[in-house]
Amino acid sequence: MSTSTPIRVLHVDDEPEFGDMVAEFLEREDAQLDVTSVTSAAAGIERLDGAQFDCVVSDYDMPDQNGLQFFESVRDSHPDLPFILFTGKGSEDVASDAISAGVDDYLQKQGGTGQYTLLAHRITNAVAQYRSKQEIEASQERLSLFFEQSPLGALEWTESFDVARMNEKAEEILGFTEEELVGSSWRRLIPESEQDGVAELFAEMLTESKAYDIEQETLTSDGERIRCEWHHRVVRDELGDVITIFSKFQNVSQRVKREKELAEERAFTEQALDTLEDVFYVVETDGTLTRWNERLGAVTGHSDVTLDGKDIRTLFAEDDHDRISGAIEEAIETGTATVEARLLTAASEEVSYELTGKRLTDPHGEFVGIVGIGRDLSERKERKAEIQFARDLLDQTERIADVGGWEIETATDEVFWTENLFDMLGVDYGQAPPLGEALDVYLEEDRQRVANAIETAVAAAESFDVEARFERHDGELRWFRIQGKPVLQDGEVVRLRGAVQDITDHKQREKQLEQFASIVSHDLRNPLNVAEGRLELAREECDSEHLPSVAQAHERMRDLIADLLELARGDERVSAMELVDLGELAGQCWNAVETGDATLVNEAETHFHADQSQLRQLLENLIRNAVEHGGDDVTITIGDQPDGFYVADDGQGIPPEDREQVFEPGYSTSTEGTGFGLSIIRQITEAHGWTVSLDTSTDGGIRFDVTGVA
Repeated sequence: MSTSTPIRVLHVDDEPEFGDMVAEFLEREDAQLDVTSVTSAAAGIERLDGAQFDCVVSDYDMPDQNGLQFFESVRDSHPDLPFILFTGKGSEDVASDAISAGVDDYLQKQGGTGQYTLLAHRITNAVAQYRSKQEIEASQERLSLFFEQSPLGALEWTESFDVARMNEKAEEILGFTEEELVGSSWRRLIPESEQDGVAELFAEMLTESKAYDIEQETLTSDGERIRCEWHHRVVRDELGDVITIFSKFQNVSQRVKREKELAEERAFTEQALDTLEDVFYVVETDGTLTRWNERLGAVTGHSDVTLDGKDIRTLFAEDDHDRISGAIEEAIETGTATVEARLLTAASEEVSYELTGKRLTDPHGEFVGIVGIGRDLSERKERKAEIQFARDLLDQTERIADVGGWEIETATDEVFWTENLFDMLGVDYGQAPPLGEALDVYLEEDRQRVANAIETAVAAAESFDVEARFERHDGELRWFRIQGKPVLQDGEVVRLRGAVQDITDHKQREKQLEQFASIVSHDLRNPLNVAEGRLELAREECDSEHLPSVAQAHERMRDLIADLLELARGDERVSAMELVDLGELAGQCWNAVETGDATLVNEAETHFHADQSQLRQLLENLIRNAVEHGGDDVTITIGDQPDGFYVADDGQGIPPEDREQVFEPGYSTSTEGTGFGLSIIRQITEAHGWTVSLDTSTDGGIRFDVTGVA
């Protein structure tokens, strides 16, 4: 017996006793059938007007109207309602008339109870088709609504790729009205020079099941060529037959123009840098050379291929390597550094250079490396003009990064500001005010926090990193990140150096993330809670093989929501740095994760500074990943290494060809995983300035190495 949605049946037969018997037998055959019997066509019409039915079963030979006349009356008010003619008047003529009239089914009354089994089957089939048709129509209605309200231009095509319909956004982009374009070939929208390629693409779409995304020159109604980004989809039924073809598109001409202008600007910048007589360079925090001008190759005699990815320290005399490393660290911490060193040529000649580097950040305020200029000290006087150019270049870099530099003489409280810091504060260029007045630029509520940080830095010879608000003279409120590092002489702090970075945009993003988290928590989790509650009710009412799968889907949705929130916050800057005992924290994380029969070998003894909350999340994700992919009985080892730590297991491992993908959002080899855990791990390590890599453990499983940990 079925326990699905009830089927309400209206049975019309002029013999009351037979009608009652049909109702009783049908309801016995299938519990979902709910039969109402009436004795005339007129009574049937009256019942249909007053209640909702899923199917009509009617006799043929009745006194007021025969079955076909009754069918026509039903169709007038209920054109799609399933209608089955169940009659004792069995002739080929009646059957032919019934089929011709459009009844859904015809069944002749026979002796025995088997006819009721057959009738019940015919009813359920007819209703199933009826409901399926209704669902399709509803789906089509939803699709049409989505089509019309899409923020992108949308076109529906015939199988010959003639325009079937278009939305208002498409009309806006193309300049055609729907009446002008419907029935037209796709060739009307594509320049003749590119039609062959598009024809091949459309032919492939009809034979393949994948989607197609392409950037394409497109013609508007006035013949203008615009650059559009197209997304083509072929919709097929369960048999693979084409139902319809949709294309969405947007005008990206302005974006393409901007990309071209940016490329030209970059080319100009490269050309300008190559005209310098000074060495220009950009390095990562580990000293890896990522960008340079032609002068560096000319001085050293190295080709671009040799210089690419080279450790900048190896370009200098070995005795100067430590000084270069110190300058890199100083630039990272304070924002700027200057050092003298001997540059080595390919012929092993030494040239004395003065290197000046500054901390480089992207438009979002994220640290990306160090940019600098190297000057040949032997030609200092002759190259004064070039040095000034270099300073201007570094100043421009500082402005692009929206960072201002500062220095405080601890003995006199004398303050120095870079020009860009004057601009950031909205103050006219000139002598920076004494320390007390300089602190007055910050809001009163934040001023003491900055003063305390400076006082502690001088007293304890420690660096500091604080945030404070500043109100410009024009009334605009901005958020600043203030970093400082002490400069020691004979063990005493003689000055503080640091940088001020505008983080207003970052603060705004944090607020947006909070709003996003609230939306996800409310608009996704609340419906999920309802679904889980309904699932529990369903478990109480029935025992279906599908319910465990539904529960698993709910659990996966919860995991996805949690991981998506973590990914959304992945660009947040590490701020709460503290000394962490890795071994102790690893034990806490192990207890917080469902590990089954897995075993932890905790060999970690190192201590280092980190954001404990984010580090906890990293370790829990690595433990969870090992259990998911290695099995409940996997052995997980957490231990130290010279510049970081590792997490290894003795599970199945990951093939080398898949290791480049594991950190991509959504990638997972497990049907139970969300595919976001390892992506979150990479975001956390990058936020700390660390590096995470994947290798095979000594036991044949997976080993994650986190390096660059200070």
